[in-house]
Amino acid sequence: MSRTVRIIMLLALLLGSWPGQAQVVRQRDTSSVFKATQLIAPGLLLATGLGIHLTGHEAIDVPVYQTFAHLREEKGVLKGADAVLKYVPVVPMVVDLGLGLTGVPSKYDLQDRVIEAGLASLVAGGTCLLLKNVITAARPDMTNYNSFPSGHTVLGFVGAELVRMNYGWAWGLGAYTVASVVAFMRVYQGRHWMSDILFGAGLGILGAHVGEWLLEPTKRFFNIGPLTVVPTMDPMSGTVCASLAFAF
Repeated sequence: MSRTVRIIMLLALLLGSWPGQAQVVRQRDTSSVFKATQLIAPGLLLATGLGIHLTGHEAIDVPVYQTFAHLREEKGVLKGADAVLKYVPVVPMVVDLGLGLTGVPSKYDLQDRVIEAGLASLVAGGTCLLLKNVITAARPDMTNYNSFPSGHTVLGFVGAELVRMNYGWAWGLGAYTVASVVAFMRVYQGRHWMSDILFGAGLGILGAHVGEWLLEPTKRFFNIGPLTVVPTMDPMSGTVCASLAFAF
């Protein structure tokens, strides 16, 4: 490892360990995190997706699929898109966790964002997997029976809503664009029905809010205190290290 790379890594660790310079935490009111209005957008998406799946599959899902099937015949399937889409859905989540380290004001510090994102992913992802195994809906291409809801869409919209919640719409719009492109591509590639992505988007957004609602109760339950990151460099090998200290 070159000296330049070591210096860059050390500076990155130092940046992440100085909240006053690297993470600007916006003033927030956590006295009442839950707000009923937070249920409106995900509720509409969940209800619409489930309604189409249960009662409007032939009237809405199938015509939409046929429209995209015609497009695929004209434009062709995007080769390699499915492989790329394995990683793109996590981009908004990565942005949520890392953007605050660049000095962009965030609602929560890094430790809280990690806990929040972990809880959100656990709730949304766990619910998604449960529904896939219980409902057993056939995919449009008939490759398997775990189409409903779209897991890629769930993951993308969890991250997008976390970015919006923590950094505002200025950054959230970009994150939502990434998540929407993922959802669109899942339908275009013939991997999901429209109802799959609508429900998945709603589940992802709701999961992000649940992660925030559970943040403070989780910290109190496990008695989690501040996280301290101490960058060090081994004098013999020049290896950059980091010590993590949790207060319980």
